[in-house]
Amino acid sequence: MLIVVGVVSVLLCAGGLTGGYFFFRAVQKATGPARQAADGFVTDLESGNAGAAYGRLCADTRRDFTRDEFVQGLNGQPRIRSHRIVGVSVSDSNGRVSALVTAELKLDTGFVDQHRFPLVKEDGQWKMCGQPF
Repeated sequence: MLIVVGVVSVLLCAGGLTGGYFFFRAVQKATGPARQAADGFVTDLESGNAGAAYGRLCADTRRDFTRDEFVQGLNGQPRIRSHRIVGVSVSDSNGRVSALVTAELKLDTGFVDQHRFPLVKEDGQWKMCGQPF
């Protein structure tokens, strides 16, 4: 009887580990591209590449800010020294896919800002949307 219980326990554990692995991979597949898009945007800001960062903005935000206005807005902000993505959530509401990426931004002032970056999917690409700074 103990052997049967042991075998069943081993099979249940193996099934749980396998299911957990596939669940983890599915979550990574859903959130990974949004994470990469936000990471690229913040990396562009860190390196001072405002043109590349502007190119990562969604159409609505680009309508609200010209490239020059975007650059001017960045010049009025503390410079980002480093960053770390700490959270990603992706949602699909009536076919509109969006994401919210949270990052810790270490600024040149010494302050650490926890900033949320909203993203939308446009033409299959994740784009930064909303207030960019």
